[in-house]
Amino acid sequence: MAIRVACIGDSLTWGFALADPWRESYPAVLQEMLREKVGEGYEVRNFGCNGASVRADSYAGYVDTSVFRSSLAWDPDIVLLMLGSNDASPYDWDPDAFRRDYEHIVAAYRGLPSAPRICLIAPPRIHRVMGETFMGLSPEILEEGIRPTIRAVAAAAGLELIDLVDLFPDAHHCFDGVHPQAAGARMMAAAIIDSVKW
Repeated sequence: MAIRVACIGDSLTWGFALADPWRESYPAVLQEMLREKVGEGYEVRNFGCNGASVRADSYAGYVDTSVFRSSLAWDPDIVLLMLGSNDASPYDWDPDAFRRDYEHIVAAYRGLPSAPRICLIAPPRIHRVMGETFMGLSPEILEEGIRPTIRAVAAAAGLELIDLVDLFPDAHHCFDGVHPQAAGARMMAAAIIDSVKW
């Protein structure tokens, strides 16, 4: 039986900016790279949801989505969890609520029968394009609030951490400053495959 790898996330995982998310998203590329480097022993599924956030009380909390429920039902062996970009809104940022709800999501996967290996992924930077950011997301909140919180949760829970802070030093691979294009998605997959001991 193949080892089940669940890619949990928002539009960066789903492949929002891509012409063909089913082939070009980072989970799809990760599957391809695993076959090339490790063999056929892994099955990767994309559980990304456009607009999803960590905050359960937001308009698009990940825990309220069908993909969250589907990911739990799949009972994965490895969870790659990359959420937080959509929480970088200056209008409803609440550090305590973010940490509480992030830990709740982590706990949901830790409680699965498969007792999955969980890797927390701190997302790439948010970049300004022509002085503005996508949907008004704040680079400062991501760097000063969200990223440190993900690092702290990983340390406190003894979980693996993959920090993509330096993956995109500018918006070259992200047409809107947030969502990676095809080359950027491949870079994400490569960074993740190099960081996890398969």
